[in-house]
Amino acid sequence: MNFVQSILAEEDEQSSRKKKRDFVHVLLMKKKTFVTVTDAGGNKKTGASAGCLEERKGRSRLSRYAAEATAEHVGRSARKMGVKSVVMKVKGTTYFRKKKKVILSWGEGFRGEGVRKISPIMYIHDVTQLPHNGCRLPKKRRV
Repeated sequence: MNFVQSILAEEDEQSSRKKKRDFVHVLLMKKKTFVTVTDAGGNKKTGASAGCLEERKGRSRLSRYAAEATAEHVGRSARKMGVKSVVMKVKGTTYFRKKKKVILSWGEGFRGEGVRKISPIMYIHDVTQLPHNGCRLPKKRRV
C-alpha cells in the first residue's frame, strides 16, 4: 500500500511542477507590440503594450526600441509578482532580430541588476502561423 501511495505522491509532484510554469505571450506586428504574462490556465497576470510607456510618444512607439522597453517593463513586473519559470511564445511576422531583442530585453528586465542569475526562460516557441502553399488562386479570366 505504501508503494502505491509513493507513486501517487510522485505523480502529484510532477503535475504540480507543470502547473507552476507560466507563459509569456509576445505579439509583434508592424505597428504594435503586446507582451502578456499568463498562468498555465490562460489567466492574465500582467501585460503591457508600447502605448503604455510614458516616455514614448507618437511614432517612437512603433520602433523596435519601444518593443524592447515594453518587454523589459513586463519582465520587471513579472519578477515582482513572483514568477519563477516561463515558456515564451513569440508570434509575429517581423524579422528575427526584433524577436531576439524582445526576448533578451524581457530577460534583462526580469533579472534586474543581477547579471549572473539563471534565466527563467525554459524554452522559446515561435507560434507564427505560416501558410503551407496558401489558398488556391482564382481562375484566370477568359476574354
